[in-house]
Amino acid sequence: MTLPHEDKAAAPKNKPPKERKIKVPKKISARYLYNSGLAYLQRFPASTHHFRGVMMRKIQKSCRHHTDQNMEECQKLLEETISQFKELGLLDDAAYLKGMVTSFRRRGLSSTQIGLKLQQKGYDSAAVKNELQKYDRDEFQSEANGDYHAALIFARKKRLGPFDTDNRKTPEKSLAAMARAGYSFDVAKKILNISLEEVENGF
Repeated sequence: MTLPHEDKAAAPKNKPPKERKIKVPKKISARYLYNSGLAYLQRFPASTHHFRGVMMRKIQKSCRHHTDQNMEECQKLLEETISQFKELGLLDDAAYLKGMVTSFRRRGLSSTQIGLKLQQKGYDSAAVKNELQKYDRDEFQSEANGDYHAALIFARKKRLGPFDTDNRKTPEKSLAAMARAGYSFDVAKKILNISLEEVENGF
């Protein structure tokens, strides 16, 4: 018969946690950049600017570990890879910009928000503005209507204005939420003051 104190003594001692193996970054080569870049673009469509930044971080990490590598040579290989991807249509800045503007508008983002997000991805403000105006003309027959329609989507998502059927938010809080989302005072006031009937009729 085993006594209680003997059970304790027989219990295995806690083993020290296993040390995590540090993953050694691969050396940079044309093949590695192509395969790694292709895998990234298959998961995350990107602008050239954004893609270059992602791949440069891989290069920098590799060069820190493999000190025999020449950073400038690695950068040249990356630019060659980028050229290949452009020729193959895997990097298409015009198509990416158009797709992002469409996606952002359908999600209820204001022109201000869209501009900021796409400038972070390397697009200049003029290119974003032109694409946004083109989208709004095609979809809403007027550049001026884009923010109104996007604001309506935003208000529906956040249950503001006509969609706040329980009156949970004060007009001041609703207006502040619209302002934080980048909508002008005039756009916010119009959306917050319309009725559901007007929404259904296309306001």
